Amino acid sequence: MRKLFMNARGLRAGWRLLAVLAIFFGLSNAAAWLVPRLIPIGDRTDLDPIGMIAAETTSLLVALAAIGVMALIERRSLTAYGIPLRSAFGKDFWVGLGWGLGSTTVLVGLVAALGGFHVTGLALHGGEVGRYLALWLLASLLIGWSEEVQFRSYVLTVLGEGIGYWPAAVLLSIGFGALHYFLKPHERWEDFASTGLLGLFICLTLRRTGALAWAIGFHAAFDFANLFIWSGQNGGQFAVGKLLDVRWPGPDWLTGGFLGPEASWMVFPVIGLMFVLFHRLYPQRKFPPALT
Repeated sequence: MRKLFMNARGLRAGWRLLAVLAIFFGLSNAAAWLVPRLIPIGDRTDLDPIGMIAAETTSLLVALAAIGVMALIERRSLTAYGIPLRSAFGKDFWVGLGWGLGSTTVLVGLVAALGGFHVTGLALHGGEVGRYLALWLLASLLIGWSEEVQFRSYVLTVLGEGIGYWPAAVLLSIGFGALHYFLKPHERWEDFASTGLLGLFICLTLRRTGALAWAIGFHAAFDFANLFIWSGQNGGQFAVGKLLDVRWPGPDWLTGGFLGPEASWMVFPVIGLMFVLFHRLYPQRKFPPALT
């Protein structure tokens, strides 16, 4: 019986994953009941920054609490799972943020070069610009933190200890793409593939930088640029408070259609280029230090 539950490292990876998921979903259900009663924000669309701030803050706190419990049990620091504490807004974060803005700009530029993107004016004026700029910056940062902590910290670390880092990264990236495909409206294979590949790319950035600070900056900037700056759709909706009035003429394979530019075929050469550049610029493996 002991071998069923334990190995040389302690409790087996599978049981630790089940434990953290049980804690996470238990706390999530409790938060889903409690938070709306404490902070009533009313009904909002999926792409309303205020609603996203509330939802992502809750998800992040729940994830950190669940991982914190497991860290106490395993006698580890949160940094052992790639969660940046002191380095959260250090150099890697800002470099990742630059990559997120740059990659999205290149992506939209390719769509525009083929006639699939036109700016017709500003959607915001006066004080609205500053207000929604601040809201979307905060919302995007929370999305980056929340999703990276949920999908690429404890789960990736522990699953990697069980089956190896890259098999775990591939499995979780497929799951990340599948969640988008099955839970968002108007989904197509392009969004499944692009989100899965982006998830795998982020696993590479964690492997080579040693923490999730780079990934959080990249993720936040990628979403911020797509939704606010370039004002693309996501799941058939435009962001509340998007910066630009835009047109996306052309077929779905070019523009992404209801799913926005991350479902355009132009995203695949951009992702491929990022893999190559990052591999060359960051050749040394740093995470997790105990695994080969």
